[in-house]
Amino acid sequence: MASPVFNAEKIGNRVIPRDWQPTTELNMQIVYISNRKDIAYETLEYAENLMPFLTEAVFVCPGSQLRDFCFKNRLKVTVMDEAEVLGKDWKRFLKAKDHQFRNCLLRFSLPRLSEIDDEFIMSDDDNRPLAKIPLSFYKSEGKYTGYYFYDLKDWSLRETDYDLGQLETCRILEKGYGTLSYSSHMPQIIHKGLLAETAEVFKDSLALNAPLDEWSAYFNYGQSVYPERFHSPELYKTLCWPPFPSDWKFHVRPDEFFFENFYPMLYESGSIFSDLPTRFDEMSYAEIANKKIERRMSLQNAYEAGNLSFFGKMFFRCRDLAERLPRLKRRLNAMIPSSKRVSMLNYFLGTSCTVRSKRDPNGTKLF
Repeated sequence: MASPVFNAEKIGNRVIPRDWQPTTELNMQIVYISNRKDIAYETLEYAENLMPFLTEAVFVCPGSQLRDFCFKNRLKVTVMDEAEVLGKDWKRFLKAKDHQFRNCLLRFSLPRLSEIDDEFIMSDDDNRPLAKIPLSFYKSEGKYTGYYFYDLKDWSLRETDYDLGQLETCRILEKGYGTLSYSSHMPQIIHKGLLAETAEVFKDSLALNAPLDEWSAYFNYGQSVYPERFHSPELYKTLCWPPFPSDWKFHVRPDEFFFENFYPMLYESGSIFSDLPTRFDEMSYAEIANKKIERRMSLQNAYEAGNLSFFGKMFFRCRDLAERLPRLKRRLNAMIPSSKRVSMLNYFLGTSCTVRSKRDPNGTKLF
């Protein structure tokens, strides 16, 4: 039996009873927000094959793309107009330019919808499972598991909307909650009522258009107020987060990988996954996943060991200096397309990386 979602008598910001429990449901929805139908379709193929407890996929997308997301898959697919999901917040959403704020506003609107189950998996459209995922990965013994990748107090980057959102979320959370970052770029389990309560607690911040990280707000609030409903936080299990080892140093290093944060540029010519398919392959998905892990972590290890050419060392030294001038760094990054940055990193590492000489039967360089 599903747990109650809303309590008619609110106590402060509470919208669920104090004695709420995770549901005993074995079947789950997965809820995506997306405006990229091709990437979303491929991701859904991975999810329906490797997350056997899923019975429905819900896509929240722009109204102009509703037909594009009506996929014909084994899973039931429900498509929702983001304008209807947002309701009265639609105009705020349209006016906002901050990507982090828009995502939070949209996801904090999900509890209003009867189409969303009391418990569901929340995901980005590019979070792809690499191996079979049992439901116990998310909940067991009447408790949920959340996966974190950083401590917000240690986040120092200031280049993107995401970076500024991490910093602002830390400022908001450290007033009374934990500060782990749960935006681990992997699907996570969500209790609808608790998400509603989280949205209620942080509504004043959103009213000021704060770029709140919805993942971190939800799990830190839940862990702080309802610790008996959660297992201890687990290390994240995401490959390619960060996409490149030069983006930031690991705060915690994943000990295993169950999901890939999919970046199309990593599959472009000359990149580390250029010879691998992006579509799910039922017969060889495990072999392909192992190749991805081996290559990405070889790249990570080579970078951390300092296996750079002279020009590479100079490039990254200049990049590190630019950290003190975030506006300059943003301009430099804007001038260099993502695909070019991939090639540059491959070149700077490859010129002196000893593993570069290894090749697969097709002659592809393995980093």
